[in-house]
Amino acid sequence: MSTQPSIPPETQTAPSESLALLLVEARYERLHAAFMMAATALALGRPVILFGMGSGVAAFCRSWSGVPEHVPGEAGRLNAGVAGVEVLRDAVQEMGAEMMVCDSGLKAMNLAPQDLVEGVRVVGLPTFLDCAATARQLVF
Repeated sequence: MSTQPSIPPETQTAPSESLALLLVEARYERLHAAFMMAATALALGRPVILFGMGSGVAAFCRSWSGVPEHVPGEAGRLNAGVAGVEVLRDAVQEMGAEMMVCDSGLKAMNLAPQDLVEGVRVVGLPTFLDCAATARQLVF
């Protein structure tokens, strides 16, 4: 006979919910927050979609030149012993996040698919909305 009380069904952990993060600005703090949220959700077993649109597509580029505060922001995080956006982006990709950018955002930023890191899909808004249909959506 077990002495452990049973856990009532209403207090058990709910099945993981997917999360869709829309990155719409290239501001370092917003990108850092989005990648931190994505890494945390993935570590908890939740599926994550990251979608860049507008200047947010800069978060998915090989070069960080489209993120104006990148150098001081990254230095500040690293000096504090916190992962910067470069490490976080690699981590969320390794943990299986779906990464995509809006085709019109890519054009508006004068970028091409070859400017993106490997594994980032270029899609239209309908594709993103289909992929994120039941996900909780947050805008950064």
